[in-house]
Amino acid sequence: MTEMADHLWSTYPILVIVMLLVNGLTAFSLTREFSLIFGGKPKQMTVRSPEGLWALVLPMMVTMGFALHVPILLYKWQLFPAWEALSVTVAGSFTITTLIGAGTAAYIYLNEDISKPIQLPSKALQDFFTYDLYTEKFYRVTIVFVVGLISQVIYWFDRYLVDGVINLVGLATIFGGETLKYNASGQTQFYFCQSF
Repeated sequence: MTEMADHLWSTYPILVIVMLLVNGLTAFSLTREFSLIFGGKPKQMTVRSPEGLWALVLPMMVTMGFALHVPILLYKWQLFPAWEALSVTVAGSFTITTLIGAGTAAYIYLNEDISKPIQLPSKALQDFFTYDLYTEKFYRVTIVFVVGLISQVIYWFDRYLVDGVINLVGLATIFGGETLKYNASGQTQFYFCQSF
């Protein structure tokens, strides 16, 4: 990521700003979730029974251990860039935006003096975040609409074309059987010759 940001810094600096903004918002979001789940006083839905705790703690500790060891593994496998190749400006910018995002979320969501839920100054912005960036509406207008349209086309094709051809074949079979019944004299050889 630092190589991409280092290259974009000289060609498209606006994309570096977008990357830094996404990095800070991601750190904010992850710290917010962590603070809401594990921070503050225990609430009715966050109180766990002792016997079920291992099912929560074990995967979390394994995942945390893996996440903490990934940089060491990348360094050992020589997938990390050399320290000399890292741009201090870019790496520092990403570190600062991560710390700002995580620190802001920790301050807001671990501080008991700030009332929750947070009220934003704009009602439209509040609704934008409340309804998860209107992802459900966007999904309904795009993916669900296209899948529904395709299913309607397939239903129409199956209902009128495929069923029509199958009904035509069935009708031809019945008609052929009826004509065979009235035209044949009852001899087996004649039935055999007419059917082929």
